[in-house]
Amino acid sequence: MMDFIKYISVAFTALSLAFTGWLQYEKFRLDGEWHIDTCTEEADFRRYEGLHLAWRVFLSDDPLSAPVVGDGEKIQEAFKPIPATARFPVRLVGTKEINSVTLTGRFEGSRRASTGRFEFAPSLSKRLFSGYIPFYQRNVDVLDGRFAFTAGNARGPARAVRLTDGRMPEGLVAFTCGDSAATETSPPETDTPDASPPAQL
Repeated sequence: MMDFIKYISVAFTALSLAFTGWLQYEKFRLDGEWHIDTCTEEADFRRYEGLHLAWRVFLSDDPLSAPVVGDGEKIQEAFKPIPATARFPVRLVGTKEINSVTLTGRFEGSRRASTGRFEFAPSLSKRLFSGYIPFYQRNVDVLDGRFAFTAGNARGPARAVRLTDGRMPEGLVAFTCGDSAATETSPPETDTPDASPPAQL
């Protein structure tokens, strides 16, 4: 009898964990407008180091379809908007796991195109009720991670933020790149001119 109860308990625990994981996966949706910031920490060319770039993209995340797809354009460089005529498109495709997002993109430029890859994970924040397990919860509206581009072999930290009516969430800590930082009040609507060499990323 005790063995039967033990097996039932184990089976119930396994089903509960599987169901919880499924619910978390279903809640983790990427549909909508996103603002992606990057900061180059390492590159083959020193002039690329410390470069900030940002994109605005629209992602489509169909739970019945494997890939995540998106289209957008580069909108900022050095946290300053670039003219609409100087913005170049990006096409993204990727996959989503329970706790990670991988996006690979083709980035057009004035002289050539390059490719790049983003590796994101939901950011973590402490729960208000610390007695609840787990003590941290996922924030699927703010994804933290890293990027790597073929242009100049640039790589560094990246952050993707889901926008609401084209605006950043309130109270969001500004993304920083070296001594520069984005102001929370500035609209996420731009990229940088491709006039400088880094803008070819």
